[in-house]
Amino acid sequence: MKSNPQPPQAARVSHTHTAHGDAREDPYHWLNGRDDTAVLDYLKAENEYAAHALSHTTGLQDELVDEMYNRIVKTDTSVPVKMGEFEYFTKSRQEDDYSTHWRQRVGDPASAELLVDENILAKGHAYFALADFEVSPNHQMIGYASDRKGNEIYTIEVLRLKDRKMLAVNLENSAGNFAWNAASTCIYYTTLNQVHKPDRLYRHRLGTNPNEDELLLEELDDAFYISLSESDSKRFIQVELNSKITSEVYLLDAHDDHAIPQLIFARRDNVRYQVQDREDTLYVLTNDNAVNFRLTKTSLANPDRTTWTDVVAHRDQATLTGFQVFKNHIALEERVDGLPSVRVLANDSGKGYSVARPDKIQELRVHTNMEFDTEVCRLSGNALDVPYSVYDLNLSDGSTTHIKTQPVGGHFEPTDYATEKHVARSHDGTEVPLYLVYSKHALKQRPAPLLLYGYGSYGLNSSLYFSSRRLSLLDRGIIVAITQIRGGSEMGRKWYLDGKLEKKKNTFEDFNACANYLIDTGITSTSQLAIIGGSAGGLVVGNFLNSDHQHCKAALALVPFVDIVTTILDDSLPLSVIERDEWGDPNKAEMYHYMKSYSPYDNTQAKEYPALYITAGLNDTRVGFWEPAKWAARIRQYKTDSNPLVLITEMESGHSGASARRDSLRETAREYAFIVDHLLTDCKQQEK
Repeated sequence: MKSNPQPPQAARVSHTHTAHGDAREDPYHWLNGRDDTAVLDYLKAENEYAAHALSHTTGLQDELVDEMYNRIVKTDTSVPVKMGEFEYFTKSRQEDDYSTHWRQRVGDPASAELLVDENILAKGHAYFALADFEVSPNHQMIGYASDRKGNEIYTIEVLRLKDRKMLAVNLENSAGNFAWNAASTCIYYTTLNQVHKPDRLYRHRLGTNPNEDELLLEELDDAFYISLSESDSKRFIQVELNSKITSEVYLLDAHDDHAIPQLIFARRDNVRYQVQDREDTLYVLTNDNAVNFRLTKTSLANPDRTTWTDVVAHRDQATLTGFQVFKNHIALEERVDGLPSVRVLANDSGKGYSVARPDKIQELRVHTNMEFDTEVCRLSGNALDVPYSVYDLNLSDGSTTHIKTQPVGGHFEPTDYATEKHVARSHDGTEVPLYLVYSKHALKQRPAPLLLYGYGSYGLNSSLYFSSRRLSLLDRGIIVAITQIRGGSEMGRKWYLDGKLEKKKNTFEDFNACANYLIDTGITSTSQLAIIGGSAGGLVVGNFLNSDHQHCKAALALVPFVDIVTTILDDSLPLSVIERDEWGDPNKAEMYHYMKSYSPYDNTQAKEYPALYITAGLNDTRVGFWEPAKWAARIRQYKTDSNPLVLITEMESGHSGASARRDSLRETAREYAFIVDHLLTDCKQQEK
């Protein structure tokens, strides 16, 4: 009889770094050898061990996959987006892993034609993702950027529609971001350097050798990266150079295929801005002297900071997060009381109206709008208990028309679910928003099983979005809670600033406060609590596990960023230099010791841990697979309990996990089965 497999042994003494008199011997440093056969064998052994440890949930995983699959409608079509004489849209079929891209003449469904089938492009590849899909302005070609490894290195290709011929365009090593010129004769694109940063801007002329492409701009500062977009007016290609805290914008005349980038405002430390044009006016959204941003205007022909005039002044109670310029209106995105909303300006006076949120919609945003001269602005709405919805806004009178709500298969009824907003008080008295969603019918009593999610980094917001997959947890009586902890920007720009650099520990204190609130108020209990976070959210999970007096039943850390000091000290790794604006520079003694004091890997303790589910992606360029691998091994070294710890490394994908729908459903089902197994099994046993 074959014995049960044991976790593989990973310890080997190896020296990682000496910094500020702090020499560290790391027995797991050898795991960062991606091309080392011994490392690959170790990861495969971990996967085999995880498969065994989770084998008793196989039936539940299959059940969950079936549930989630059956909530996908047989065929779904996105709302068409008007662009000139055509409307563009996507279709997805339940049995397909990827979407298909279509167009039709405006108002003529009978003219619909298939443009690109992602399922064909993905054939033969374990991973496939499109980063950009751009129709040429003359509507005769489609450009798309694809990644077939999960390492976020893209190749740009061009399809000519009249004869379905692929042109001799293979722009490799791309960041996946590109734009057409107005004449549809050139493509502007960026390429990646050795540390995976888009640092060069090129112009490719169709019909020429890509090796002869013209270099237009090169960014030498490793803290900055280049991105491209088309201006709302279609007059310019916008070239943005961004670090985590500073930005700089160039404009390229889209109608001049010999244009060179024209600088708008030179970068200033800690000043971010974005621009849009209309006639002879340049609009600037900036945090210059405005922590929550303000909208200003200046001359397009002679942009000058000294001539800025406020269109929307800075406000303490609202944060401007984006804007779109139309011929006669401006649609502003802003966050008020932590929730996204839309405001419309009829002119440059700053006067306008706020768009009323449709019933039950918590988050309202500007959707895709490709037309400049229009009186209709498309909006999108999100809520934890209402599927994604699309609306058309009449810019002149503020009325909205419901266009579509994402259909959900099976027996889904929105009225069966409910949401609640709570506020937890953090260590310094700060009130932290906390949102719950649950099934009114499946939730029997409180305290109840609960899954707590946290992120809190980069100023990114934890969206209150609907998930049909999540219903499988809710329908089993599990509450899902979304925290809006500092480090995000939910409550304004200051919310972000108070959760980064030397204030980073506020993020972890906020999350811990939310967990304590849920337990203290009787919404859940320690034995019924699971926590989850991915990437920088995995850092939140790691800190919770290391915190004194913090306990839960299970924890899921998905591609977690947990060895922060070692990674950011290594200039050869992707994003390390860029990350220093977010976390700090560990080459400086004070920041080194502060960062090390909360690094989950460095603070692993001899203690009891809950059941742990940790993932990694072999091709991940954001969080190296070795971080979760090392962390899992180190916890095994120290843990004093017999609770399960599994490490699952996806060997053919990266930071985002599987790309194919069925593979992605299987990943989610495995995570959910782990949660259900640990949150509900004990409850059933106690009931007996």
